[in-house]
Amino acid sequence: MRREKILYFFLGFLCFLISQPLLRLPLLQKLQQTTDFTLAYMMNPVLIGVLIALSAGIFEETFRFLFKLFFMKPNKCAISQPIIFGLGHGISEVCVFLLPVVTTLSISQLSIALIERTLAVTFHVTVTIVVWNGFQRNKKIVYLLLAILLHGMVDALIPIISSVTTSVFVYYGAFFVVDIIMVIYAFHSRKYYLKEEN
Repeated sequence: MRREKILYFFLGFLCFLISQPLLRLPLLQKLQQTTDFTLAYMMNPVLIGVLIALSAGIFEETFRFLFKLFFMKPNKCAISQPIIFGLGHGISEVCVFLLPVVTTLSISQLSIALIERTLAVTFHVTVTIVVWNGFQRNKKIVYLLLAILLHGMVDALIPIISSVTTSVFVYYGAFFVVDIIMVIYAFHSRKYYLKEEN
Protein backbone atom coordinates (compact mmCIF):
# COMPACT_ATOMS: atom_id res chain seq x y z
CA MET A 1 0.00 0.00 0.00
CA ARG A 2 2.86 2.37 0.84
CA ARG A 3 4.47 1.66 -2.55
CA GLU A 4 1.22 2.55 -4.29
CA LYS A 5 1.07 5.89 -2.51
CA ILE A 6 4.66 6.67 -3.47
CA LEU A 7 3.69 5.82 -7.05
CA TYR A 8 0.68 8.18 -6.89
CA PHE A 9 2.96 11.00 -5.74
CA PHE A 10 5.53 10.26 -8.45
CA LEU A 11 2.84 10.18 -11.16
CA GLY A 12 1.47 13.52 -9.96
CA PHE A 13 4.98 14.99 -9.98
CA LEU A 14 5.56 13.67 -13.50
CA CYS A 15 2.16 14.90 -14.69
CA PHE A 16 3.06 18.53 -14.00
CA LEU A 17 6.50 18.20 -15.62
CA ILE A 18 4.99 16.84 -18.83
CA SER A 19 2.00 19.17 -19.02
CA GLN A 20 3.85 22.41 -18.25
CA PRO A 21 7.69 22.58 -18.67
CA LEU A 22 7.81 19.98 -21.43
CA LEU A 23 4.72 20.96 -23.44
CA ARG A 24 2.71 24.08 -22.59
CA LEU A 25 5.48 26.50 -21.64
CA PRO A 26 7.66 25.87 -24.75
CA LEU A 27 4.56 26.21 -26.97
CA LEU A 28 3.59 29.40 -25.17
CA GLN A 29 7.07 30.85 -25.57
CA LYS A 30 6.98 30.22 -29.32
CA LEU A 31 3.54 31.80 -29.55
CA GLN A 32 4.67 34.87 -27.61
CA GLN A 33 7.45 35.44 -30.15
CA THR A 34 4.96 35.93 -32.99
CA THR A 35 3.83 39.34 -34.21
CA ASP A 36 0.16 38.36 -34.12
CA PHE A 37 0.38 37.48 -30.45
CA THR A 38 2.17 40.72 -29.59
CA LEU A 39 -0.47 42.79 -31.40
CA ALA A 40 -3.34 40.87 -29.82
CA TYR A 41 -1.83 41.30 -26.35
CA MET A 42 -1.30 45.03 -26.87
CA MET A 43 -4.91 45.48 -27.98
CA ASN A 44 -6.50 43.40 -25.20
CA PRO A 45 -4.06 42.27 -22.47
CA VAL A 46 -6.79 41.09 -20.07
CA LEU A 47 -8.49 38.85 -22.66
CA ILE A 48 -5.17 37.34 -23.78
CA GLY A 49 -4.20 36.86 -20.13
CA VAL A 50 -7.46 35.01 -19.49
CA LEU A 51 -6.90 32.79 -22.55
CA ILE A 52 -3.37 31.99 -21.38
CA ALA A 53 -4.80 31.10 -17.97
CA LEU A 54 -7.37 28.83 -19.61
CA SER A 55 -4.57 27.08 -21.52
CA ALA A 56 -3.01 26.15 -18.16
CA GLY A 57 -6.27 24.51 -17.15
CA ILE A 58 -6.56 22.68 -20.46
CA PHE A 59 -3.04 21.24 -20.30
CA GLU A 60 -2.85 20.39 -16.61
CA GLU A 61 -6.35 19.00 -16.15
CA THR A 62 -6.26 17.02 -19.40
CA PHE A 63 -3.02 15.38 -18.34
CA ARG A 64 -4.41 14.69 -14.86
CA PHE A 65 -7.33 13.00 -16.61
CA LEU A 66 -5.04 10.98 -18.89
CA PHE A 67 -2.82 9.85 -16.02
CA LYS A 68 -5.86 8.61 -14.10
CA LEU A 69 -7.34 6.99 -17.20
CA PHE A 70 -4.24 5.06 -18.26
CA PHE A 71 -1.99 4.65 -15.23
CA MET A 72 -4.22 4.58 -12.13
CA LYS A 73 -6.81 1.86 -12.57
CA PRO A 74 -9.41 0.85 -11.53
CA ASN A 75 -11.58 3.95 -11.66
CA LYS A 76 -12.96 3.42 -8.16
CA CYS A 77 -10.42 4.24 -5.47
CA ALA A 78 -9.90 5.73 -2.01
CA ILE A 79 -9.79 9.52 -1.76
CA SER A 80 -6.14 9.32 -0.69
CA GLN A 81 -5.26 8.63 -4.34
CA PRO A 82 -6.23 12.04 -5.77
CA ILE A 83 -4.92 13.79 -2.64
CA ILE A 84 -1.46 12.25 -2.98
CA PHE A 85 -1.43 12.69 -6.76
CA GLY A 86 -2.42 16.36 -6.31
CA LEU A 87 0.36 16.86 -3.76
CA GLY A 88 2.86 15.42 -6.22
CA HIS A 89 1.56 17.71 -8.95
CA GLY A 90 1.67 20.79 -6.73
CA ILE A 91 5.10 20.09 -5.24
CA SER A 92 6.45 19.52 -8.74
CA GLU A 93 5.33 23.07 -9.57
CA VAL A 94 7.11 24.35 -6.45
CA CYS A 95 10.32 22.63 -7.56
CA VAL A 96 10.10 24.10 -11.07
CA PHE A 97 9.16 27.69 -10.23
CA LEU A 98 10.23 28.43 -6.64
CA LEU A 99 13.35 26.40 -5.85
CA PRO A 100 15.49 27.90 -8.67
CA VAL A 101 14.96 31.45 -7.34
CA VAL A 102 14.65 30.80 -3.60
CA THR A 103 18.19 32.03 -2.83
CA THR A 104 17.53 35.36 -4.56
CA LEU A 105 14.50 36.20 -2.41
CA SER A 106 14.47 38.30 0.73
CA ILE A 107 12.81 36.93 3.87
CA SER A 108 9.62 38.90 3.21
CA GLN A 109 9.55 37.84 -0.46
CA LEU A 110 10.14 34.22 0.53
CA SER A 111 7.30 34.37 3.06
CA ILE A 112 4.92 35.70 0.41
CA ALA A 113 6.12 33.08 -2.08
CA LEU A 114 5.55 30.28 0.43
CA ILE A 115 2.03 31.51 1.14
CA GLU A 116 1.31 31.63 -2.60
CA ARG A 117 2.71 28.12 -3.11
CA THR A 118 0.68 26.75 -0.19
CA LEU A 119 -2.47 28.18 -1.74
CA ALA A 120 -1.48 26.74 -5.13
CA VAL A 121 -0.73 23.24 -3.76
CA THR A 122 -4.07 23.23 -1.92
CA PHE A 123 -5.82 24.07 -5.17
CA HIS A 124 -3.90 21.36 -7.04
CA VAL A 125 -5.04 18.76 -4.52
CA THR A 126 -8.69 19.82 -4.59
CA VAL A 127 -8.93 20.20 -8.36
CA THR A 128 -7.44 16.71 -8.70
CA ILE A 129 -10.36 15.48 -6.61
CA VAL A 130 -12.70 17.18 -9.10
CA VAL A 131 -11.15 15.21 -11.98
CA TRP A 132 -11.21 11.97 -9.99
CA ASN A 133 -14.86 12.53 -9.05
CA GLY A 134 -15.71 12.06 -12.71
CA PHE A 135 -14.27 8.56 -12.55
CA GLN A 136 -16.06 7.77 -9.29
CA ARG A 137 -19.42 8.98 -10.65
CA ASN A 138 -19.04 7.75 -14.26
CA LYS A 139 -19.16 11.33 -15.58
CA LYS A 140 -15.55 11.66 -16.67
CA ILE A 141 -15.88 14.33 -19.37
CA VAL A 142 -18.27 16.51 -17.36
CA TYR A 143 -15.89 16.68 -14.42
CA LEU A 144 -12.86 17.14 -16.67
CA LEU A 145 -14.51 20.18 -18.26
CA LEU A 146 -15.45 21.46 -14.80
CA ALA A 147 -11.83 21.11 -13.63
CA ILE A 148 -10.54 22.92 -16.73
CA LEU A 149 -13.00 25.75 -16.16
CA LEU A 150 -12.12 26.03 -12.45
CA HIS A 151 -8.39 26.01 -13.14
CA GLY A 152 -8.74 28.56 -15.91
CA MET A 153 -10.88 30.83 -13.74
CA VAL A 154 -8.43 30.73 -10.83
CA ASP A 155 -5.42 31.48 -13.04
CA ALA A 156 -7.44 34.21 -14.77
CA LEU A 157 -7.64 36.04 -11.43
CA ILE A 158 -4.06 37.22 -12.06
CA PRO A 159 -4.67 39.26 -15.24
CA ILE A 160 -8.14 40.35 -14.11
CA ILE A 161 -7.07 41.59 -10.67
CA SER A 162 -3.80 43.08 -11.97
CA SER A 163 -5.86 45.23 -14.36
CA VAL A 164 -7.49 46.84 -11.31
CA THR A 165 -4.83 46.78 -8.59
CA THR A 166 -1.16 45.84 -8.14
CA SER A 167 -1.72 44.45 -4.64
CA VAL A 168 -0.70 40.80 -4.46
CA PHE A 169 -2.69 40.49 -1.25
CA VAL A 170 -5.94 41.09 -3.12
CA TYR A 171 -5.10 38.17 -5.42
CA TYR A 172 -4.03 35.95 -2.51
CA GLY A 173 -7.23 36.86 -0.66
CA ALA A 174 -9.32 35.84 -3.67
CA PHE A 175 -7.27 32.65 -4.06
CA PHE A 176 -7.75 31.89 -0.35
CA VAL A 177 -11.53 32.17 -0.71
CA VAL A 178 -11.42 29.83 -3.72
CA ASP A 179 -9.33 27.33 -1.74
CA ILE A 180 -11.77 27.36 1.17
CA ILE A 181 -14.66 26.60 -1.19
CA MET A 182 -12.64 23.87 -2.91
CA VAL A 183 -11.62 22.25 0.39
CA ILE A 184 -15.26 22.16 1.52
CA TYR A 185 -16.20 20.59 -1.82
CA ALA A 186 -13.39 18.04 -1.49
CA PHE A 187 -14.53 17.16 2.04
CA HIS A 188 -18.06 16.48 0.82
CA SER A 189 -16.68 14.41 -2.08
CA ARG A 190 -15.50 11.67 0.30
CA LYS A 191 -18.82 9.87 -0.16
CA TYR A 192 -17.92 9.05 -3.78
CA TYR A 193 -14.80 7.08 -2.78
CA LEU A 194 -13.98 3.65 -1.43
CA LYS A 195 -13.07 3.34 2.22
CA GLU A 196 -9.34 3.35 2.87
CA GLU A 197 -7.82 -0.11 3.30
CA ASN A 198 -5.78 -0.64 6.44
